[in-house]
Amino acid sequence: MKADQVATQYATAFVNLAKDKNVLDDVRSDMDSVSNLLKSDAKLAGFLTNPVADAGKKKSLINAIAEEAGFNAFSTNFLCLLVDKQRIDGVTDICDSFENIYCEVTDTEVATVTSAAALDNDQQFEIAKKLQKLTGAKNIKLKPKVDDSLISGIIIQYGKGGSKLLDMSAKGQLANIEAQLMSNAPSA
Repeated sequence: MKADQVATQYATAFVNLAKDKNVLDDVRSDMDSVSNLLKSDAKLAGFLTNPVADAGKKKSLINAIAEEAGFNAFSTNFLCLLVDKQRIDGVTDICDSFENIYCEVTDTEVATVTSAAALDNDQQFEIAKKLQKLTGAKNIKLKPKVDDSLISGIIIQYGKGGSKLLDMSAKGQLANIEAQLMSNAPSA
């Protein structure tokens, strides 16, 4: 079985369990924390995904992190289960799958907002409100990015797999003008 299928199966089972036990939001927060922690701490990620590292030590470390971070017991048990089943090496993929399935289950639209400068909370809130109205989604999750080459404005990418794009950047407008001028230019 492919790694992404395994990750999806574990994530789906965990989302369903958390939903049944009414702890879905808590567990999602925990999985988000795990994902961020593993991305920011290469040594920790390396230890947990090392197949020859002692499983007991991995579980002790997971329990210590979970206690320190105040994880829900379901999250801690799930991570320890991944160690027991020798699937902890796919925890990053499982966290990503969990997030995708969580968004589907909770009718959350994920949008990447790229701007020329960092957006403050009020600006992000306004963008989320407009996107919610546009998409009809119950919830909006923004992933802000900064790209100073946009000059000014924003680009919003949303929809399944980022399939929809709203380009309201100066760079995008200049590219459109250039394309129009080039299409109307006489051929030499």
